[in-house]
Amino acid sequence: MLSDLDPTKSVLHAQIRNAGPTHGHDAEGNLRSRAHPANISAVYLGDVAQTLLKVLQGNTTPVMKEMPGFNEQRWEFTTRIGDISLSVESYSYWGFGLITKCYANTITMNGPLSERARIIFDLVAALPHKPWEMAWRGRFDSKVGDSIQNENSWASHIEKAREDLGEMIELTLLQKGDSVEIEIARNALADDNAPAVLRALARIEADSIEIEVEDVSPDGLALELGEEAIPFVDLSSEEE
Repeated sequence: MLSDLDPTKSVLHAQIRNAGPTHGHDAEGNLRSRAHPANISAVYLGDVAQTLLKVLQGNTTPVMKEMPGFNEQRWEFTTRIGDISLSVESYSYWGFGLITKCYANTITMNGPLSERARIIFDLVAALPHKPWEMAWRGRFDSKVGDSIQNENSWASHIEKAREDLGEMIELTLLQKGDSVEIEIARNALADDNAPAVLRALARIEADSIEIEVEDVSPDGLALELGEEAIPFVDLSSEEE
């Protein structure tokens, strides 16, 4: 399944379940929280986009590529985090978009595969529903794309991220040895909790650094001399 992943680009479609006027945008198109004083128009962001922005830590301020008009749920924004450029488009795929379940988001990402997979992994773990499950599969298939292929794409990204995290755990085990934190990391991975995995591995690294620091003298020289390595100097002749 992982062989189906594009090495540079991801395009995934997500069903929207809830939406409301949670955000707005200013005159320059910058996406802002609802209460921001510079807002000139409301944006019905939806549960998927809101959750995505929460799991993206350190991304640039999202900018509206397509600003909402009469239909406040029809929009597109772009942002960037590290080496990943990302866009989210909201649109109606059934009827006149009179209810929220008529809407879907298309998430497009460009950049390193491992980073893209991790974003999707975190997004799915944080959402209360499976984003690939379309409310009206037939309408989605006829207007947007193959829902089965879309579901497989989501699964491939999740599998890739889970595989990468598992390799990180095993590499840490090999380098630092077994510990309680390794077990915590494995349990966190079983729960699809990537942040908890990374926290456990970080604690192992921090403990390792503390041990290394204790074995170093204040001037930075390693204290590894044993008793046999300490030279004996007879000063009795000098006293005479």
